[in-house]
Amino acid sequence: MQNKIGVATSTYHFFSLEQTLDGVSKGGYKYIELLSVPGFVEHIVPSPEEMDEKGAVQLLALCKKYGLEMYCVGGHMRLMKGDSVGRFKKVIDCAALLGAKYITTDAGEVRNKKDEIKFYSDMEILGDYAQEKDVTICFELHGDWCNTGKETAEVVKKIDNSHVRINYDTGNVIFYGDTRPEEDIKYALPYISFMHLKDSGGKYQGYDFPVFGEGTVDFDSIFKTLEDYSGPMSVELEFDGKEHPIEKINDGVKECYEFLKRYGY
Repeated sequence: MQNKIGVATSTYHFFSLEQTLDGVSKGGYKYIELLSVPGFVEHIVPSPEEMDEKGAVQLLALCKKYGLEMYCVGGHMRLMKGDSVGRFKKVIDCAALLGAKYITTDAGEVRNKKDEIKFYSDMEILGDYAQEKDVTICFELHGDWCNTGKETAEVVKKIDNSHVRINYDTGNVIFYGDTRPEEDIKYALPYISFMHLKDSGGKYQGYDFPVFGEGTVDFDSIFKTLEDYSGPMSVELEFDGKEHPIEKINDGVKECYEFLKRYGY
């Protein structure tokens, strides 16, 4: 398989950047998706809003120290907020400075026609800006809107920009969308440019994302559907969302790596 596979640093959201890089590297991975989610995890230092060329060089050097290449910025919690366009342009600029070709993000919540008009107006601007910077914005299945592949595919089709795509999350579609990924992913497949690989205990709004193979996601079916997909993927391991010893996180990350090797990754 030619897919680049790394780890989304939400996996280590209770731990420092260097602890995270060390654990991912020792787990066998070569790629890293660094998250900057205000109020949740800040593994991009300085933040995207403050990133400059000097900061980018230093951050990339730190990743390189651990043998990791940064391929994606996790830039959630900025769309559909005050000054969404200005704030998200900073995330795009940050990704471009870091040489990351992808940004994963939630689409924000659209609750009425006014929100919908704002969303599509913002995305017309941001899609063009991302294309100019050669960065692809990937909507993660998340929240009360855009929480299934089928629904998000329709949103992406309407935006109609090759640099606005889907980040398909195999666990979130169950948690947020009450939908099984094995069937739903087929609707999203033509529009997927990034993947979050995540297992699930199988319950709607049940915060249970175990080591691969210990949950209900049928990865045999998922990877059969993805056999012609060559885009990047991030492992995301969150257990029950509570703090656990870093040794447990590291062991789980490594177990997921060994699990994926069975499929040729």
